[in-house]
Amino acid sequence: MQALNSYHIELFGIIQGVGFRPFVYHLAHKMQLKGYVQNCYENLLIYLTDISTQQLEDFLSTLFSTLPPHAHITHHHIKPALPLMLDTFEIRASKATKQAHLSPTLLPLDMRICPDCLKDMQTQGRFYNYAFTTCTHCGARYSIIDALPYDRIHTSMRDFAMCEACQSDYANPHNRRFHTQPISCLQCAIRLRFIDERGKVRTFKHAKDDIKLIDMISAKLNEGKIIAIKGVGGFNFVASANNKQAITTLRARKNRPHKPFALMFKNLADIKSLAFVNKKEQAALCSHQAPIVILQRHFKPSELIDEECLALIAPDISTIGAILPYNGIMHLLFMRMQTPLIFTSANISGEPIITQCDELLHSGVQDVILDYNREILHPLDDSIMRYMAGEMRLLRLARGFAPLCLPLENKQKHFILGVGAQQKSTLSLLDKDNKVLVSPYLGDLQGVDSINVYQSQMAFLQHLYAQAFDSIIYDLHPKYASTQIALKTPATSHIALSHHKAHFYAILGECNALDSIHAKLGIIWDGTGFGEEGHIWGGEGFLYQNNAMHRIYHFETFVFLGGEGAIKDIGKLAASLLWQYQVPNTKDILHFSPTEIALLQSAHKSGIYPLTSSLGRIIDAVAYILGILKEQSYEGQSGALLETYAMAYKRPAKPYKFRITNGVVDMSDVIHSVCKERKNPKKSAYRFLNTLAHIALAMAQMQRLAHKDVAVYFSGGVFQNKFVCDRIRTLFSRHHITFFMHKKLPCNDTNISFGQVVFGSQLGLKLRRKYAN
Repeated sequence: MQALNSYHIELFGIIQGVGFRPFVYHLAHKMQLKGYVQNCYENLLIYLTDISTQQLEDFLSTLFSTLPPHAHITHHHIKPALPLMLDTFEIRASKATKQAHLSPTLLPLDMRICPDCLKDMQTQGRFYNYAFTTCTHCGARYSIIDALPYDRIHTSMRDFAMCEACQSDYANPHNRRFHTQPISCLQCAIRLRFIDERGKVRTFKHAKDDIKLIDMISAKLNEGKIIAIKGVGGFNFVASANNKQAITTLRARKNRPHKPFALMFKNLADIKSLAFVNKKEQAALCSHQAPIVILQRHFKPSELIDEECLALIAPDISTIGAILPYNGIMHLLFMRMQTPLIFTSANISGEPIITQCDELLHSGVQDVILDYNREILHPLDDSIMRYMAGEMRLLRLARGFAPLCLPLENKQKHFILGVGAQQKSTLSLLDKDNKVLVSPYLGDLQGVDSINVYQSQMAFLQHLYAQAFDSIIYDLHPKYASTQIALKTPATSHIALSHHKAHFYAILGECNALDSIHAKLGIIWDGTGFGEEGHIWGGEGFLYQNNAMHRIYHFETFVFLGGEGAIKDIGKLAASLLWQYQVPNTKDILHFSPTEIALLQSAHKSGIYPLTSSLGRIIDAVAYILGILKEQSYEGQSGALLETYAMAYKRPAKPYKFRITNGVVDMSDVIHSVCKERKNPKKSAYRFLNTLAHIALAMAQMQRLAHKDVAVYFSGGVFQNKFVCDRIRTLFSRHHITFFMHKKLPCNDTNISFGQVVFGSQLGLKLRRKYAN
């Protein structure tokens, strides 16, 4: 007979807020084990007593192979423990004590409402038509948490006392709402309220009548009104996708003339009536994260949305952003509607999503508001994904995916903060347990509201970890708000890292590719970033080997004519390239008056503007030269339009000729050729984007001659372009070159903070304030 012993099993990862304690409870009772399970600040603790080695092995094997749907274990520890006299297995109250040397457990993520809860909402009973029906497998999590361990008192549900029926479900081991922290029903409800055009608040005495407010919203949408609806992570502006006046009004009020709106559809069949949906895209749409998925339209006749409305929803592009209902409110609304809805964040472009009704009242965008009285503690936009280069890839890291935890070896056991960039800002924190917590997308750090949300998130992380920072890594750009905040935040050391090296470190860290002696080529293409010599970078190639990173490629620099203002006024970028490469007869291309031309030529020669190697700005210039776009109204518009034109060209077309000399990419022949083919913009767009993929291939082939086993890593906003990514995949596969693109993180500036902490993890013990070379 085997000896009986006692053990502590510590589990780390996403193990709170996902029904893990009830899962362990049921498993232990099924195996007739004695002990307890307990949420702790830093982990989940299982205590087992009077158990044989074989029983322990069987328990662990079953536990790891049958985890709850949304649980994820990063690592675990098993330790001998003192025996306790216990007769059964129980769930014990959480242990909330913080210990300075320990990191907190991972934060649970918000999940779409599950099929069982949807069924409850459609069945007579206390959850009938109740928008906030939830269980251990679905609903709000991170958006309502302000502390750990994950208990109701540490969420905004603490303001709602459970009714007797919910308390019974919560305490019943055989109920799927067993220990569901956000549980509520019509008897102890989160309450809806309706605010009309005159600011009058409408509520009902009984929660069962709140469904009438959904009826009112449905009627207002059919009237062409714009509704602000409070969702999981903030308010969304919602309007009928089949009402031209509503779409036009929403664009005018939101000052969003061209940027595409996402569409929420009733079901998958409706999406497929407008767009191609492959298996991976369908899986993403139906996943518990429920992101917006960018899909290619097929342009078949559809009765769902008028073609003129679609042209207003996604002007001049061939894609739509589709999302399915993921919370109770939107499901109840679509039970009353057939038409897809415009579904966009309630914010000013680049600003954080609005979570407070008072702030929304001053926006002037919506006609009416549907609010509820549970507080959102963490603003969260909808995540965005797209199928590119054979995989689903994130374009926005937000609801359902963030906060994101990534493993990273912390060689020096330092507590490191990466403060990110100016646009698409995030924060990343490397703890002493070899994991990085990446915050959700926090917007662009240009306004007071964005900076307040950013600083609030930093304060939350500091509160969560209760540790002083050993080092803070920040961007080289001295005027970034993130840089200025970093230098004011106490830490043992503050270290600057160039923007594009941070991108390369981000993809290396994501792919766990830091320690190999084999050479790695990083192709980092984006819009702008402060370079180490003071120029504006954006078309760079780096070699990483033996823990050293060196710049070995860049696009030939040209004058950043007009400075930051030229990102919108892209004709100035076109003029700069045309003059640099001495293109003749430019008066038919440049739409400036003679006086303006003279002033611009003088500025071009004066040296007052910096030089740039940015491929993103070259893309802007090419879109202008081809007559596709005269002025850019949203970030990435040039690339999106070039992609649309290229995909519309159905025949193969060779790339333009280019030269790479001493690591410098000469685009002279490309620009001359684009100008000659202006009258066939679809073919020229195809050839230009194809050329970019061939430039990447040429860089890789050159390095393969010097380093036999070189692998190529891509990062930067240019790789949000599906045409470019798909062509790279085709070319690199044909030439048997190993390459990596982001999957867990977006390729854009969202990943900068992660790249910063990856760099910080590689530093030696003696840190001092310096520039990283």
